[in-house]
Amino acid sequence: MEASITLRNVSKSYRKKYVLANLTLGIEKNTSFAIIGRNGAGKSMLLRVMATALTPDAGELFINGQDIARTPKLTRNCIGFLPDHDIHDCWLTGRENLIARADLLGISAGRFTEITEALVNDFRLKEILDDYPLTYSRGAKRCLDLVMVLMGDPEIIIMDEPIIGLDHPSRLALFSYLKSVKEQKTIIVASNEFTEIQTLADRWIVLDYGKIRFDGTLEKMLTRIDMPFTAEIILRNKNAALQKKIKDSGRFISVRALDLTIQVTFDKLRDFYDVLAEIPEETLAGIRIQALSVEEFLSRLLSDEE
Repeated sequence: MEASITLRNVSKSYRKKYVLANLTLGIEKNTSFAIIGRNGAGKSMLLRVMATALTPDAGELFINGQDIARTPKLTRNCIGFLPDHDIHDCWLTGRENLIARADLLGISAGRFTEITEALVNDFRLKEILDDYPLTYSRGAKRCLDLVMVLMGDPEIIIMDEPIIGLDHPSRLALFSYLKSVKEQKTIIVASNEFTEIQTLADRWIVLDYGKIRFDGTLEKMLTRIDMPFTAEIILRNKNAALQKKIKDSGRFISVRALDLTIQVTFDKLRDFYDVLAEIPEETLAGIRIQALSVEEFLSRLLSDEE
């Protein structure tokens, strides 16, 4: 399969210390790719190199088969990059930021509304678009940056911790967009929100001190470590029959009930959602799902490798 991004023996240092060490990696076109690792593992630097925001100290970078060193403008035009910091200008209104971005992308004034309207509505920016980002919440600032990146309809989307500060509706909007374009674009995400990005990524790498310690699918990863989920089903009224039904479903490793809360532990999200679908909506007060933290997950994976 054709590669969107290829790194060959890429190294990059910071303050005379190598953060990326002789990395060779290929990311196939129109796939979703996740990078996880502890803070300081080199995730952000790797994304910046992929996005051509940083030049490697050594090695080669190819975008869609083109050597970035020889055709920098051609290759950069197909990339939308969201770093882990703000990219908007706080001294321009939200609308002015989008207009400036449109000018940069070559989007005509006549097409501006057509291209931005759906994204602005999805990320709930319409009511504050003529305000200055200085007055925005942290999540609204992140939403503005997301719209600025996505409005260019980039072929390759590279995002560093994209859901930092986002509330639940904004997270849903982002993941809904990414899932809708998943088979038409190359999506690369670095995130510590393990529970959410696992539903998106086709392939994962674990980066540890600038080196790739794991490269493969989530299924392959799970053959090496146990990664159970825990969920709490919160009921509006006590329901002994429903508690018994959940216990007898055979879908869970363990089931515990305390007053209005039923706690279940399971291996597969699909098992949980299948059981949840059988519970009448009017009896539910809420649900909470928790997986292993990224730190715990990495500790298990890397200690197993050693």
